[in-house]
Amino acid sequence: MSPLAGHEAPAGPPAPQEPPRVLALTSLFPNPYRPGLAAFNRQQLSALAGLCRLELVAPVLWTHALSWPPQRPAPLPPPPFPVRRPWFLYLPGVKRSWHGRALLRSAWPSLRLAAASLRPQALLATWLYPDGWAGLIASRRLGLPLVVKLHGSDLNSLRGDPERLPFLRQVLCQAQAVVAVSPSLAQAAQELGAPPQRLHVVPNGVDQDLFRPADPQAARAELGLPLTGPLLTYVGWLVPVKGPEVALKALALTPDAHLVMVGDGPLRPALTALARELGITGRVTWAGGQPHARVARYLAAADALVLPSLSEGEPNAVLEALSCGRPVVASAVGGVPGLVAEGLQGALAPPGDAPALSAAFCRVLGRAWRPEELAGSVARRSWPASAAALLQVLTQAARERGTA
Repeated sequence: MSPLAGHEAPAGPPAPQEPPRVLALTSLFPNPYRPGLAAFNRQQLSALAGLCRLELVAPVLWTHALSWPPQRPAPLPPPPFPVRRPWFLYLPGVKRSWHGRALLRSAWPSLRLAAASLRPQALLATWLYPDGWAGLIASRRLGLPLVVKLHGSDLNSLRGDPERLPFLRQVLCQAQAVVAVSPSLAQAAQELGAPPQRLHVVPNGVDQDLFRPADPQAARAELGLPLTGPLLTYVGWLVPVKGPEVALKALALTPDAHLVMVGDGPLRPALTALARELGITGRVTWAGGQPHARVARYLAAADALVLPSLSEGEPNAVLEALSCGRPVVASAVGGVPGLVAEGLQGALAPPGDAPALSAAFCRVLGRAWRPEELAGSVARRSWPASAAALLQVLTQAARERGTA
């Protein structure tokens, strides 16, 4: 009889648990032609990669390589996870309702290769269309649950487009889980058919090491900005949904203030012409697209951030400005009122209303603010916390589909 008969063998150390495996798809990610594109995605996915095995397929619009004057591709710091960057091939001027199919065709070979090596348990697509729709079809081919993340404009700007609305509804209704960055965006998704039991609110984070209160005079001197007088900073793409022309019209109604436009986009020529027409050319600085670290310096130099958007989710520019200890003047849209209370974190105005925005400028510029209090209002926001909440949704989706 064995001396161990009737006794349990001593338990050894528990086997190490394998981290979850996630495959991600998004066309909004920094690339050599747009190194500042969608820094929020880079930050959240980098934090997520610290909690799981992550691989990303990030298609690059082929038109990015056709800028004039020609741009030399910029070297990018490697993210902490593998990234495949196929060209996103589509025909400019062709119906945008075809972009989902074009993205799927462009991304599928890379998705298939990544899935073969990673053996993912879930597919994450960030941006509702075309990324979410391409992710939905790809997830079916791969036998994976789809988790789609909504940012704001991807739903709010497209829901009025009858050609693309059916694709939005399809993704919202058929994804295993839908993640929204704010409660108001989750409500909008539910109105378009997203089942409430599959909706999750996961707020974005902010890099508080980079975006923190700093000496405004030193930042102004470093950037070559006016050392005296009120200074407002706009951060964002120069596209219609962001309302940059409203900021210029409001500036024309606000004596002595100077506006720094940080960002680039198709409206730049029209906006420069508008500034000339309004007689404010000397009060506007066009900073163009800037690296993320440089954006922090422009916010440090400012008296306030300007966000005149016509629609939003929960804009990271607001989180970053508050983290820098700067008040915010913004349109009362989307998740913005949840971040900016009148008189506490800044001032709000109706979207598209230049006189009201100018009045909001004056309310913010006419009083002193405590940077530490403003930064404290977003002190609990961090990318690790946001990534942990997102991973919880991904692992739940994998369990529900039996791929965990």
